[in-house]
Parts: sequence; structure tokens; C-alpha cells
Amino acid sequence: MDIFRFQHVSYGYTKDKPILRDISFSICEGRKTAIVGANGAGKSTVLFHLNGLYAQQQGDIFFHEQKLDKRVRKELYKHVGIVFQDPDDQLISLTVSDDIAFGPVQMDVTDDEVQERVAKYSKLVGIEHLLAENPSELSYGQKKHVTVAGVLAMETDVFILDEPMAFLDPLGKERMASILQLLQEQGKTVIVTTHDMQFVAEWAEDVIVIHQGQCLGLFQARDLFQRHDLMKQANLTLPPIVELMTAVWKGNKDEMPIRVEEAKKWLASKI
Repeated sequence: MDIFRFQHVSYGYTKDKPILRDISFSICEGRKTAIVGANGAGKSTVLFHLNGLYAQQQGDIFFHEQKLDKRVRKELYKHVGIVFQDPDDQLISLTVSDDIAFGPVQMDVTDDEVQERVAKYSKLVGIEHLLAENPSELSYGQKKHVTVAGVLAMETDVFILDEPMAFLDPLGKERMASILQLLQEQGKTVIVTTHDMQFVAEWAEDVIVIHQGQCLGLFQARDLFQRHDLMKQANLTLPPIVELMTAVWKGNKDEMPIRVEEAKKWLASKI
């Protein structure tokens, strides 16, 4: 079942420079979707339409088959949470605790429930020891985790992240991946933009390719990585594991490993 559907959507900051051009695609409910493309392709602009920050100038967007008009967009924050690429764009409070609590407070959650959520999600992302700190004084990775905890605390059905792995250290990336996996196991719809094609290979079920404001298609990761022409057109690079396996694989391409553990298992069988 589609949770979002774009039909011939166009958007631009100026009329002569459109960012999205007649773009159409669907996002399935409960699945892990990656939106990929080069810098300036329009990925973030798509995300800002998904949570109602932007309103399309042409075409239609549907959420649960309900057309996104001004009234629906106003209520969309109750269903769709978003983590911006730069956490400084999202941190607004003087303490980490207050920042995590901000979203639930706007949703009229009871005081006791707000505090329970702050404790629960700060622990989940590993920042419970920072609750009294000023977010502006934290490291980039810590700020990122504060924003994630704040969106988690809203307990929305849809969870969106703009470049979630950017500038995180290996431990931070591992924690982020486990959070995304947990959300999917809970039945959430998780949508990310990313340049990390190995992350796409490891995580994504569906991949939407954006190039110069247009949608080049919706793919499963394994199928996308076999479309070298389309990858080149969209200025995307193959994941390291796919590049390695492409050089040595002699079998059915549909069975070629694209994930690290798959490749390790196959290589071990050849030793």
C-alpha cells in the first residue's frame, strides 16, 4: 500500500529554475526507502514536500490517498517526523532534555508521558548522560543523535532522515543503523536520502533515483546496481562490495552478493 504518491510534481524557488520537474513516484508503507542522487539533484526538496514544509507548485501529492492541501499539510507533523542533515537547523532548546521534549509537547502529550519518552529515546540513542547539557556545546555526532531522539519521541508513523550517516564516526553509524532497523521492525515507514551506496546495499528495500529534479525510477537495490548506464547518468558510484564482486563473479547476476556479510560468506566458501 502506498503511503506517499507524487503525481507530476514540480517545484522551484524561481519560475525559471525548477528544482523538481514533473516528478512522479510512490513510497510503500512500512518499507525502507532510500532516495539517492548527486548533490543538487533535488533529494532534500523531495523530503521537505513529504513532511509538508514545502507545497508543490504543480501536480499532486497524496498521503494515505489523501491529497495534501493546506489543511492536511498543517497536520502532517503528527504523522511524519524528519531529521535534517545539519542538526544545528533543528536544535532550539537550552538543554538536550527540553529539545527532545519539544515535539511531544507540541502534540499535547501529557507531562508524564513526555518525560517517559525523553528517558526512553535518549537511552535508545545513547545520550542519556547528556540530558542536562546545552545542545549547542555538543559535538556534531552528539547533536545528530539529539535530533534523532527528538523525532523518535514524537512516535510518528513515518520517519525521514536527510543524509543520516553524514559525518558520523563508525560507532555512530552503527548505532544509527540499529535505530533504523528497530524502526522498521516496529512497522514504521523509514525514508532516507544518502550518498552512501554501500549503506543503500545493506539497508534499503526500495531505491528512488533522482537526477536533475526528475525521477529516473524506483528500484530494488540489487536491480539498480546492475543498471550501470543509469548509475552513470545519475552520477552515482557502485558500492565497494558490488564493484569487487562484479570483477570476480561468474554466476547469475541476480545472485551476486551486494552486502558485506553476503560477500564474506561467498569468499569463505571459495577458500
